[in-house]
Amino acid sequence: MHKTAILKKYQWPMTGALLGALVFVALYGVRVLDPTCVDWILNNPSPDPSQHYLGWAFFRNSTVRLPYLGANYSVIYPYRTSILFTDSIPLLALLGKLFSPILPARFQYFGWWGLLCYALQGGLAQAILARLGGVRPGQIAKAWASVAGAGVLVLFPALTVRMFAHTALAANWLVLLAIWLWLRCDALLPTTRRACLVWAGMGVLCAGIHLYYLPMVGIVLVGYAVRRGLQKRGVAAVLLPVVCFCAAALAELVLLGAFASNFAGYSNGYLNGADLANLVVPGLAASWEQNVYIGLGAVAALVLAVVSFAIACARGKAATVAGFFRRHRIWLIAGAVVLLLDAIAAMGNTITLGGVTLGTVPIPQVLMDFWAMFSSCARLAWLAGMLLALLACGVVLRLWNGRVAVVLLAACALLQGYGQRDELAKRFATYHDDATYTDQTRLTDPAWETLAESGRFSHLAFVSFDFEHDEFWDLAAFAADHGWTSNSFYMGHMDGNLAAVTLAGEMNTLSADTLYVFVDEDELARDSFGLNYYRLDGILIGSVEPLDLTPDPAPETDSHAMDLRLSDVINGSVTADGVELGSGGEMMTDSWMLFPGTYRVTLTGSGFDHSYIYARHGLINQETYKLDIEFTDIAPEKMTFTFTTGEPLYYWCTAVHTLDDTPITVTGVTVEKTA
Repeated sequence: MHKTAILKKYQWPMTGALLGALVFVALYGVRVLDPTCVDWILNNPSPDPSQHYLGWAFFRNSTVRLPYLGANYSVIYPYRTSILFTDSIPLLALLGKLFSPILPARFQYFGWWGLLCYALQGGLAQAILARLGGVRPGQIAKAWASVAGAGVLVLFPALTVRMFAHTALAANWLVLLAIWLWLRCDALLPTTRRACLVWAGMGVLCAGIHLYYLPMVGIVLVGYAVRRGLQKRGVAAVLLPVVCFCAAALAELVLLGAFASNFAGYSNGYLNGADLANLVVPGLAASWEQNVYIGLGAVAALVLAVVSFAIACARGKAATVAGFFRRHRIWLIAGAVVLLLDAIAAMGNTITLGGVTLGTVPIPQVLMDFWAMFSSCARLAWLAGMLLALLACGVVLRLWNGRVAVVLLAACALLQGYGQRDELAKRFATYHDDATYTDQTRLTDPAWETLAESGRFSHLAFVSFDFEHDEFWDLAAFAADHGWTSNSFYMGHMDGNLAAVTLAGEMNTLSADTLYVFVDEDELARDSFGLNYYRLDGILIGSVEPLDLTPDPAPETDSHAMDLRLSDVINGSVTADGVELGSGGEMMTDSWMLFPGTYRVTLTGSGFDHSYIYARHGLINQETYKLDIEFTDIAPEKMTFTFTTGEPLYYWCTAVHTLDDTPITVTGVTVEKTA
């Protein structure tokens, strides 16, 4: 086909893609497209973008050992993990690793990925709406209306919120592509062989971008299979595409090392389900992760679709509408199956509607373990949300003339943006701020580079498994930049218990080619190891062999204050001065790893004579143990207790409970290692 003919044929999907690209550039600017600029990623207040980029950076430096092409041996050295579990968009990471020798030292593909997501979102949404709206060649006004409707999907909240937060999850276009294949299956997938190849390709895309798209696209594939079954195409046409989709995804996951990864814990044991009323009613989500609201503009489109349908029936077109439904009966049945399956998958086993929990459905543990691989199952409602938005815009497009449809759908797109004005303004301000693109690392001492250039070290080791520190990501970036390994990192679906125990055990054998890092509370363990200690940028480091640095003297008092802002609080509040507890109040401090020794814990504040204080430890989701503690100082304003442990304490914390209506204030918790 001639180039001009191709451009003419696809001019409107390309216009929708251009709209998506323009929205992306307006929000995020063009500096995120510089592949050598990574500061905007590392400066993000959320650790997730740093995880995504550094996961790729460590993978880039990792050795290749067949058959696991996606295995990463550098990020939690010396163990094998997978690029899959750092949400680094595995397909792009593999492509980047292939061309790694010719890429710059610092290289990121996330900016261009974002642009691609917005462009594909706009282009595919326009193509689907043109199909649903019955837009014919030459209907210029209706074509523009389909582009305006695509704006509603370009500004879909799930895309807005996930971009450069959970960046791989911004691939909403995968769902749109599956819907497009479903709608156009008669033309695009005329044979079972082609259908198998295409749906296998979809399996590869989903598994290679983010696992949560496997069930969403898989449910659309079920809709395709239902339609083929109702068309009486035969068992092969119904089942083989499903088998190929699953087989291709499974094979890719094997190559990525998904089932051969150390520290992988696939089941979180819980489901964060969606309140389906939240699709159209804002504010019903129990948490940010469970928010599935489709946006003000999409809701407006739904209202317009219902009103338009009622007007059409009132004007005597009921017979025409009924005829349309009869002709598309198979589509309606298949669509209903898709929406029903998606609703079941997204709700989880606890049914909540309109903010009211209606009940919990008991399910076999085997099913729960499988389902819990997608524990944030509310995300699956994005499929229903996008499908409802598309259907609504399609109805408006079909029932109104072109000029009216342009006005109505453009208004919906504007409302979609207006409803997210605060979030959009925040992103605009962040990504158009020069400070976002400056190097803000805390590692400013030139001695860091001297250590890297010395060639004495090739590994960075954190003393304990705790990535909830600002310094952690700067240190991990330092290791990745210089081709070092790291023994600690945050992975999705990670068995944190196993990681915590493993890291503590590794400290039994110290290595001369490893630089040890004691971050915050880990400084309490410095006397447990025979290392040479130094301090750079306030961070305590240790080395087996002496370094040409000023030694850090052992402190007279080996103590560390807990960050009360990280406490879990019930019936109370965290203030600038500490934690305030009311009647029935409970406070649990941040969890620490404590090595063997004797400790003294001091709490300051007020009202302690009306409190119950204890300390406990234990692995996550396992039995916890209260420590045998001895109080040595008891006063309303100060409580001190001591304890001794001969073994490491994992996830140690201190708790304060109120005993009556007397308010309690905790202004400080200090832990001191005395022996």
